[in-house]
Amino acid sequence: MSGKAILKEIWEWIVIFGAAFILVALLNTAVFSTTQVRQTSMQDTLMEGQHLLVGKISYVFGEPSRGDIIVFLENRYPENYFDKVRIFITDVGDIFKPAERKTHVRMVKRIVGIPGDEVDIHDGKVFVNGRELEEEYVKGVTFQREQPLPIKLKESEYFVLGDNREVSKDSRTFGTVKRSQIEGKAVFRFWPLSVFGSLK
Repeated sequence: MSGKAILKEIWEWIVIFGAAFILVALLNTAVFSTTQVRQTSMQDTLMEGQHLLVGKISYVFGEPSRGDIIVFLENRYPENYFDKVRIFITDVGDIFKPAERKTHVRMVKRIVGIPGDEVDIHDGKVFVNGRELEEEYVKGVTFQREQPLPIKLKESEYFVLGDNREVSKDSRTFGTVKRSQIEGKAVFRFWPLSVFGSLK
């Protein structure tokens, strides 16, 4: 094989690998992403160390619903297209970094209140619009914390809680989550294989 042929073949492999990397990067940040559960705040629904598939397309054609398990940016509020592009570029650069070294911190919680809802907590239970919320997934007792309640959720505001109520840092502590923070819906557990399956 001539030198030119070898160089051509090397170049073709570079192009193939480059295209594959770009495709994976786009899919991993624009259509879906993966995240690892790093706390105990969602037990027993999600356990520390489990890996989740996050559907980002879920909220392109619809809005987050009460009961959804969502992934959102902590302390980041992308307000326009350019903010989202900057986050996208950073995420691409972070693909191969371990979770603890990634630039953007993400949280996993469950939505209990959507825009227009009034949320209150008393007697160890959650009340939405005056009615007790049925929560078969809850672990522990739900105590009120720093945030004053009841709260009437404004447009684009969501009230989120962890399922493991006695240890979870959530809207009782840091307040509501804005729509612009929400990246997607946790739809699937893929690791470890013993818990492989969709989330409800």
